[in-house]
Amino acid sequence: MSRAGGRRSVLAVCLVAATAVLAGCGGLADALRPTAYCSPEDPVVSPTSVAPGDEVTVVIGEVGHHAECSSTLPGGARYGISIGSRVEGTGNDDLGSRYYSAGLVVLDPDGAGAAEATVRVPDDMPIGEARISVDLQGAKTLCEIDPSASCAPDPFAVVDVVG
Repeated sequence: MSRAGGRRSVLAVCLVAATAVLAGCGGLADALRPTAYCSPEDPVVSPTSVAPGDEVTVVIGEVGHHAECSSTLPGGARYGISIGSRVEGTGNDDLGSRYYSAGLVVLDPDGAGAAEATVRVPDDMPIGEARISVDLQGAKTLCEIDPSASCAPDPFAVVDVVG
């Protein structure tokens, strides 16, 4: 066998071996991908009808369980709790929509991802339907790692703000 033929044979064996390594166990790309963390489940709020200035209890039961993300949060992960609503318009900015949003509290979840707090509805909260949302902070979700993923909005619960 010529030297060139021997090199081609070695190169072909190396190429086959590299392909097998990359194909096995999810491949090298999967091994190098950062961990995606599951968002918490939708919170439960009580009461669901409140006035500005009232207190609301927000309970987050646990982190979601999905095959494509880890349900064990890393140290330093926190939940940012906020309240928001569409004040007017249809939600399409060119039709005059205006939104209200206020941060309420930041919570440290326990080992299962559960957390609970009593928060006060801001005095200037507009009357109407509002959402109390939970934003996972300090742990990247699948959407943050893979922007092409189709992701739902942050977990939330609906409250009716009455006058």
